[in-house]
Amino acid sequence: MKQIVYIVTAKNQSIEVWELLQNGTMYLKQIINTNFQEGQPLVILKKKKKIYIGVRPNYKILVYDILIDGTLKQIGSSTIPYSPNYLSCDDEEKFLFCGYYHAGCMSMSQINKYHLPNKLIQIINNIQGCHSVNINDFNKCIYVPSLLSNRIYLYYIHNIKKKNITLKLLEYVQCKDNSGPRHMAIHSNKKYLYSVNELNGSIDVWKIDKQNMCIINIQNISLFKKQNVSQQAWSADIHITSCGKYLYASDRLHNTITGFHIFNNKLELIDQFHTCAEPKSFCIDKNDKYLICAGQKSNTIILYNIVKHNGSLNQLFEYKVGKQPTWISINTL
Repeated sequence: MKQIVYIVTAKNQSIEVWELLQNGTMYLKQIINTNFQEGQPLVILKKKKKIYIGVRPNYKILVYDILIDGTLKQIGSSTIPYSPNYLSCDDEEKFLFCGYYHAGCMSMSQINKYHLPNKLIQIINNIQGCHSVNINDFNKCIYVPSLLSNRIYLYYIHNIKKKNITLKLLEYVQCKDNSGPRHMAIHSNKKYLYSVNELNGSIDVWKIDKQNMCIINIQNISLFKKQNVSQQAWSADIHITSCGKYLYASDRLHNTITGFHIFNNKLELIDQFHTCAEPKSFCIDKNDKYLICAGQKSNTIILYNIVKHNGSLNQLFEYKVGKQPTWISINTL
């Protein structure tokens, strides 16, 4: 089994391909150009063995084959309407969803037999500060945070097996004022949802009510050990270990990753860990052994060992990468 790490470096206009070895060391395998465009979001299609990356200023989705050794080969591209900031796919990898923060909307495209998302099915407007599109195949729901209106919109994937598939708005939930819901993580049990709030540095825990197609807030917890109502935040990314035991979230203003223990689906603080400058994106390996964080300002990645019995992070290695790493994802071959 190989674990391959993909890092989008916006200013270098490239994707770096690294291999993660069992002892935690990493080495660079490939640097591939993104058509002289700034790369932003990236999504891995594991079944199709493809990678999609959104680029700007010529708004496109670049499509790459994942080769047998994890390196990439571009096979095509598709035009999108606006500057992308988030990409996601359904479990069957039939549809690509894209969030557009500055345009305040999201889109759904169909992926054709050549693996290109070239058929735009729907654009949903009036999502102010649309920052991510999160799919729960457990109940065919999509959760879309609206950072600027402090809302999370819920959509239902309607007629997924038919040609006239659409997204239908179910409801929205109102988050705390000036919280700014940004990215989300769905628990492996598909019954709980965790959203990181960019503006007030907190996490909301939501219970997913499958029968009534809604979400119910059961907890709000700060990322900071010393809580201060006037404390500024610039929180970014959030991920859960595959075992469902630990959750981590990053903050770019404080250069930290905060760890939580998930107990009865609620969060208990483990600790706050200092990391590289502006940790916009991080990922966790398949074995829940390592967490790798990319510093958008430091132009480095730091690899941590996740302590199995308590979820603490121990720094092992730091590597130099290209300028302004905006996204980091990991794939198992």
